[in-house]
Amino acid sequence: MEQIVQYNPNHKELVENFLRIAREEGSAGTYTQRKFNIGELDPKSSLWLAIVNDEVASISYAERSFITDTPESIRKCRYHILKKHRHGRYGFKMMKHQIAWAKENGFKHYYWTHDVKDVAINKLFQHKKKYVGGDNSWFEDEDYKRLTLEKELVFHDSPKSDMIQFIYSYYIDPNYVWNPTKAVIKTIHTGQLSEVKDTLKNQYYTQTKYF
Repeated sequence: MEQIVQYNPNHKELVENFLRIAREEGSAGTYTQRKFNIGELDPKSSLWLAIVNDEVASISYAERSFITDTPESIRKCRYHILKKHRHGRYGFKMMKHQIAWAKENGFKHYYWTHDVKDVAINKLFQHKKKYVGGDNSWFEDEDYKRLTLEKELVFHDSPKSDMIQFIYSYYIDPNYVWNPTKAVIKTIHTGQLSEVKDTLKNQYYTQTKYF
């Protein structure tokens, strides 16, 4: 049995078990106590779970985007799928619920970021590729089709990190103009790794604000 649900305190034990396994699988940096404490979640953000047979298979956090100084936006982050559930498409499934929740709660914009070096994942989000086998129905979903690559920005959330990420936006309010002032670097690109791989070496890096 599979469910996509919004977190509540009754799920705490299940989520703590998920976090233990996720850290063992390599996501320790994503789920540090400083970055992610389920006892101190923002009440106006929303944690989502994919529960399969009474086990949390995947989580992601629909977080108000204070990191970019645009709290009217929602950032999808803290996303992980346990290895044994990797073909469940839970990222897309949770995204649809998160967008509906964001609409209901008055947010104007939703975005998801991916490491520029992960070429295969970025092709999925740029509508250039589908999964080989399995359920590909998500590629016909209207919410997926409305995800748009931000071609004048990349995401960079810490001066200590050498990771930059492409940004994929869903504009809940079609008249909204997203103008992030932190944790982004302005650079023109079309979603190709070759266009942005040296971004951290150029002038924009020294101008980026983080906190």
